[in-house]
Amino acid sequence: MSALAHLRTLARGIRPANDGLLGNARCAWGASELLSEEAILAAFAARPFDIEGELLAVETPQGSALIGEGSALVADLYGGRIGRLWRVGGDLAQPTEPAIDVAFDPDMRQERGDLIFRYEDHPDLNPAAAGSLSTAARSLVERVGADGKLRVRGFVVRAFSDPQASAALLSLYTLDNESSRSASFSYAVIGATSGSDDVCAVSERLEAREWTPRF
Repeated sequence: MSALAHLRTLARGIRPANDGLLGNARCAWGASELLSEEAILAAFAARPFDIEGELLAVETPQGSALIGEGSALVADLYGGRIGRLWRVGGDLAQPTEPAIDVAFDPDMRQERGDLIFRYEDHPDLNPAAAGSLSTAARSLVERVGADGKLRVRGFVVRAFSDPQASAALLSLYTLDNESSRSASFSYAVIGATSGSDDVCAVSERLEAREWTPRF
């Protein structure tokens, strides 16, 4: 089975054949981090991912994605098997324990700018697709910042393309401009069809929590 077939099977909460979902897989879903094959399967069985509508599908040796209207799945592949997964948008998993988000710069190079997209970090990305993904990602970051945020930074952490389409996974770090500082972290997914200006964006908005600096 292909990686996309594994992803569609998992979307229904069914175990993919031929160890298509690795036993030590991880899944980021809203504020939750699901660890292990069993935990991921149970969560998807309780809240299946809708694969009945029109989906933009992308598959490369290192990653695959299913992007719909308002929700998306992005997977890291290891030998064609799902080892890491991000579910963005749609219904969130069960609430996690209370926590304090800490504002920090996840870019070890400390680069400046509201959007960090280093094309050389994504070997499965067709250079011809990079421009449309970058434009759409920057537009998304600007929309999030237009709500009066003090600071919004977007980092493209995964990007890949096949002959038909391309996808990018972003992490968004937000610091609210309030008397009591609050920070939030979320994911977003950009999808684009090859040879077309059509793009789609799926994002999640998590509730900001009090920001207490840690040293």
